Amino acid sequence: MKRTIISLLAFLFCLNLNAQEFWFEAGLKGGGGLSFLYNKNIVDDSNWDYALTPMYGVGAKFSCNFGPYHGVFFEGLYNKSGQDWTYNIATSTNDFDYSVEWQSIDLYVLYRGIRNRAYFEIGPRYSLIQKFEQTALMGTTETTDFYESSYFGAALGFGGYIAGSETFSVGIGMRLNYGFGDIVNDKGLAEGNGFPNPVKDIAYETEEKTNIMFAQFLVEFNFGVGRFAKTACSERFKRIRRR
Repeated sequence: MKRTIISLLAFLFCLNLNAQEFWFEAGLKGGGGLSFLYNKNIVDDSNWDYALTPMYGVGAKFSCNFGPYHGVFFEGLYNKSGQDWTYNIATSTNDFDYSVEWQSIDLYVLYRGIRNRAYFEIGPRYSLIQKFEQTALMGTTETTDFYESSYFGAALGFGGYIAGSETFSVGIGMRLNYGFGDIVNDKGLAEGNGFPNPVKDIAYETEEKTNIMFAQFLVEFNFGVGRFAKTACSERFKRIRRR
């Protein structure tokens, strides 16, 4: 992860040297999507049925743009995510719903490449877990102690600018997020706990990692701030106004 960040910073430094102009933006963004708590044991367990689980988030961003085609974006989003299942009890004809919810502050450093008012973005993510909860037959219980307090991940996105002027733009896009490493800590994996599936009938033969994934549809509102290259802004949004 450190090598990835260093490589990204070196790449952006080269862009800065080659760019004839650069300018800054600040903005607000938010949106929703679907989250997924992936564990191979649960996926392969016929007693568990995954359900599509919505998530949403809001936040802010700051970007430094190198000419009209390249930029680095610093973002912070507060996201509320979850995973819902239906658990088929082997000793009963009645099933029950089981869910895990978590809240996080997700910090991004993203490179964004822009062409013809469309963009793609890629970069690392660092997530700070605020809270974990589970809801089962006994009600809702906080389970933060059984999960890691932070983790690294990566993001890949694409989208476009749909409106704008020389100092303002509106963009929409889709972002895919993947978390590296096991989000369940040693306490959560200890015998008798078995998170994220503490209600299984029998122990699994091997422990598998639990990864956080989510896909978000995002809307952003960007405002030019500080010193920025007027020609670069004009060039980007001329293409928007012409279409």
